[in-house]
Amino acid sequence: MSDGTAPEQEPTGPQGPVTAGPASAAAPQRLYIGSYTASSGGSGTGITVLERSAPGSPWQAVQTVEADDPSFLVATEGALHAVSETTEGRVLSYTVSAGQLVAASSAAAGGAAPCHLHHDPASGALVVASYVGGTVGVLSSDPSHPSRVVRTLALPYGHGPVLERQERPHAHQVVSTPWGTTLVSDLGTDRLVEIVVDPIALDPEIVAVHPLPSGAGPRHLAWLDDGRLVAVGELDARLHVLRRVEGKLVLDHSIEVFEGAASTPGVLPSHLAVDAGRVYVATRGRDTISVFTVGDDERLRLVGESSCGGRWPRHFAITPGVLYVANQGSDTVAVLPLDPETGVPGEPVDVFSLGSPACIVAV
Repeated sequence: MSDGTAPEQEPTGPQGPVTAGPASAAAPQRLYIGSYTASSGGSGTGITVLERSAPGSPWQAVQTVEADDPSFLVATEGALHAVSETTEGRVLSYTVSAGQLVAASSAAAGGAAPCHLHHDPASGALVVASYVGGTVGVLSSDPSHPSRVVRTLALPYGHGPVLERQERPHAHQVVSTPWGTTLVSDLGTDRLVEIVVDPIALDPEIVAVHPLPSGAGPRHLAWLDDGRLVAVGELDARLHVLRRVEGKLVLDHSIEVFEGAASTPGVLPSHLAVDAGRVYVATRGRDTISVFTVGDDERLRLVGESSCGGRWPRHFAITPGVLYVANQGSDTVAVLPLDPETGVPGEPVDVFSLGSPACIVAV
């Protein structure tokens, strides 16, 4: 694979060079965007790097790194890591030198079709979720480590009621817990698998398994400010709020991602994030971003729902006052301003073309 150091033509919006929407002193100066490539029928090239010189100035595409299906990215100090969501399953790591990504290493992910990776603060390792493999892989986060050997853990056997999607375990996302462990969402068995990673040997071990409602198909997870966990069900189109009771995560309440979601065919919630006390969830098929807040009764309530600015929103990144959406189906990234009072996204201030975008990291 090429390190792709040659700049490509800058992306453009309807009126010319891409701007970032409302200016903010805390706004990012760099965006990393992973994409689906020809390996899976996508139209992306790999990882695109966008930069700007100051908040509010146009974004410039400064580098394209060729890679096979780098569908999820995570940044660590001085490095960027990507899953290669292929049958072989790899983790691609790059160092950042003089503002450029430089290929450093490629290691086994520990399973087929890795779709998410996470930097575990407790062990310092990378933890990888492989969807088809139904496994969790753990490896050093040092991009130049001489022996980046993955430690692999198979999720417990099981299945869910939606047979075409839940015939066996399907690991989908990894997040850390406030108490130092790691959770893996298993879309295939409606469970959250809790693991610990040995900080020396990097060996993963299952310490608990937490059930979710049957047929939920948990995809992504995020923590509320009060310590409760939100899981979005890709298959039941609901948000499930859990609280920790005597070491177990138990269901507090559930709410649809939009009114009538459970009876609407073809809708598939994707990414979930919490920002400024609000919960954001993207829904493919409906092509919207829903925004929730915690009401006086401590339950989530829908504040509003708006267009994602494209089709098939797979992932998004939130920065102060702005939401960047990777719209895989329309080959675009939409820049949406956030209402300062409600947090609901407005009409795009910019939409620029990028083949099959799948993940956005703002730094």
